[in-house]
Amino acid sequence: MSSFSTLQSLGPVRSGHQIDTQKLESYLRQQLPELFRGANASSGLGVQQFSHGQSNPTFLVTIGQTKLVLRKKPPGKLLASAHAVEREHAVLAALSPSGFPVPRAVHLCAGNEPLGTPFYLMECAEGRVFLDPNLPELAPGQRSAVLVCTVLARLHSLDPSGLGLAPGYGNPDHYCARQLRRWSEQYRASVPQPMPEVLRLMDWLGAHVPPGDARPTRPAVVHGDYRLDNIVFRPDPSGSFTPLAVLDWELSTLGNPWADVAYNCLPYHLPPHITPKINQGGWDASNQQTNKSTDTSDAVCRYCAAAGVAPPPAGDWAFYLALSLFRLLAILAGVQARAKQGNASSANAARVASDEVLRALADTTSTTSTTTATTASAPAAAAAGGLLGLSPRAAELRLRLAAFMEEHVYPAEEALEARAMGPEVGSTRWTIHPLMEELKTRAKKAAAVDAGVLLGAGLSNLDYGHLCELMGRSAWAPEVFNCSAPDTGNMEVLAKYGTREQQRAWLLPLLRGRIRSCFAMTEKAVASSDATNITATIARSPCGGSYTVSGVKWWTSGACDPRCRIAIFMGKTDAAAAPHRQQSMVLVPMDAPGVKVVRPMLVFGYDDAPHGHAEVHFTHVTVPAANLILGEGRGFEIAQGRLGPGRLHHCMRLVGAGERAIELMARRGAERRVFGGPLAAQGAFRAQLAKCRIDVDGARLLVLAAADALDRHGFKGAAAAIGAAKVAAPNAVLRVLDAAIQAHGGAGVSQDFVLARLWTAARTLRIADGPDEVHLGTIAKLEMK
Repeated sequence: MSSFSTLQSLGPVRSGHQIDTQKLESYLRQQLPELFRGANASSGLGVQQFSHGQSNPTFLVTIGQTKLVLRKKPPGKLLASAHAVEREHAVLAALSPSGFPVPRAVHLCAGNEPLGTPFYLMECAEGRVFLDPNLPELAPGQRSAVLVCTVLARLHSLDPSGLGLAPGYGNPDHYCARQLRRWSEQYRASVPQPMPEVLRLMDWLGAHVPPGDARPTRPAVVHGDYRLDNIVFRPDPSGSFTPLAVLDWELSTLGNPWADVAYNCLPYHLPPHITPKINQGGWDASNQQTNKSTDTSDAVCRYCAAAGVAPPPAGDWAFYLALSLFRLLAILAGVQARAKQGNASSANAARVASDEVLRALADTTSTTSTTTATTASAPAAAAAGGLLGLSPRAAELRLRLAAFMEEHVYPAEEALEARAMGPEVGSTRWTIHPLMEELKTRAKKAAAVDAGVLLGAGLSNLDYGHLCELMGRSAWAPEVFNCSAPDTGNMEVLAKYGTREQQRAWLLPLLRGRIRSCFAMTEKAVASSDATNITATIARSPCGGSYTVSGVKWWTSGACDPRCRIAIFMGKTDAAAAPHRQQSMVLVPMDAPGVKVVRPMLVFGYDDAPHGHAEVHFTHVTVPAANLILGEGRGFEIAQGRLGPGRLHHCMRLVGAGERAIELMARRGAERRVFGGPLAAQGAFRAQLAKCRIDVDGARLLVLAAADALDRHGFKGAAAAIGAAKVAAPNAVLRVLDAAIQAHGGAGVSQDFVLARLWTAARTLRIADGPDEVHLGTIAKLEMK
């Protein structure tokens, strides 16, 4: 049995747990008379006992049609501070009004009458309880809905003070140290002779308490026993499951939330031969050991994404896991002690807490403490993606993005490309394919990723670089996710430097994907690699209420798009000022009188319809003075703030193009036969493929290092790293694309494969956003300092 309905585990009250129903009914009639009114007026009281669980004895109390759950302390001798039903009632009463999924607390009896020990009543949560975290009875789509880690993140996000639990419910400082002391004492009190390996483990844990435990940065309500089978799920008509009630709060307090997260990951670290015994037979451990790293990583990544936090360091995570295993060992030692006394709450307590189980847990905990701490922790490694990797939030986004690309973007490429490359006469090449708008709508619904992620979700340049790599695998993907150049750069300009009015008029529509934009900087008449050469003018009117914009720009990407509504125009406002204070930037609506899109420029024969790279003439275009960005003479400052991240976005997209080229090259080598054997068997082919891998991986590391430097030190501090990435990535990917084209022969330069289009984009980027020579000069200059 891998799951059961809550009422399915009911049975008669077991020996040692008998309840005087007459006393209980008399007590409830006095304390809760409303239970016996109306349809229940003549009803008697019935009691059955739940068989699931190893802690406080739990009963179903029925009064007519009313169902309540009663939890009480066990009879007999108990360990100090154990079975605190009063705390359970307090936390349920605090959490229920917040909307967190818990049963409503109905009544607390803190005295020993009428049942011999304290008890409380709560509403009955009728639903399904899952025992096996592999969820074998559910379809894959249903399993994704049973995300207990996101419920845990929600708990930890609640303010204890706002719930009325702080101060007074617990001290979050030194939580893990106190837990270690408490469970050590309870273990010693439960067993006649402590195991030597457990004593060694206690010493190890005491020496490795994380420094942050003394004052956690995120003090929170911690559950203390958070696991899948302590949650009741409600089945929905659609076939999915919604968390209905989190149960068993006796160990809850204020403390370090990472202890809860680690305890929730225990199923993936338990010895497989004892797992069915611990989980009362419902747990299939056949894949547990081989999948534990992946499953732990997934759980922690999802938790971190939901909570908006980074995973703990590897050594800290090893401690949290070891402490969780030790706590389980100590709890089961207490269960064993109660089983021997005859007052255990579960009928199968002796089997669940046998000597074999305790010894296996001790061995596993010792192994975990010594091996996990010396290697990268599973959640940290997965969330970080290795060297210069992703945050948990970005890791989740990347998974969604990759899935969407496979399911929707790649299959749409042929149709999008056919329209863009179709005949000019009578065609719709310069209109937007309905399929593109459909993909954008799907992407938003799937919450894959869009430009709002970059600007609104707190992603770093390093995080966004990883997402750009995936999008770079397709020429069409950036637009699908509203992350195209030049729009993302223009959004950053407006977000960083725009006024509230400018943001309202132009940034919000860009973020929502309702309009497109262009960036008018490069000029036809001068060498624009030296931006001080710019001749376009931005002249302020005598009254100061407007500016007149004039100039000829080209390679204005996106200007041909019928949705392009706004241009960021760079020109000179004061030719007499210092060289880098002469330029300014202003917002120019594309439908303003005097703006003329003259022609699309061809890039090695491609016009990139319907986006295009246009020659645009601005002839005495008048715009309001409020359209000036940041102030006169601030153009270079804005350009550097825009071009730094933008260059890296281009470079990371190039890395994605290189990865796709390698995949196509490898597939071609396996499929084609030459000179009596597969192309892939040729030594020359293999050597080229290996060099391609070296090129792409090297380019990726340079780009990610530059993104990390930009996050840490800003543009000035990262200038050399950005320059190096901007030179290295296009050259490396060009070599890779050239090798892939060569492997494809004539097909490689044709429209039948994406390689030719990717090659033109890569070659262009040796010039766009600053030619190689400028960046090499910058790097050399910084080296000479």
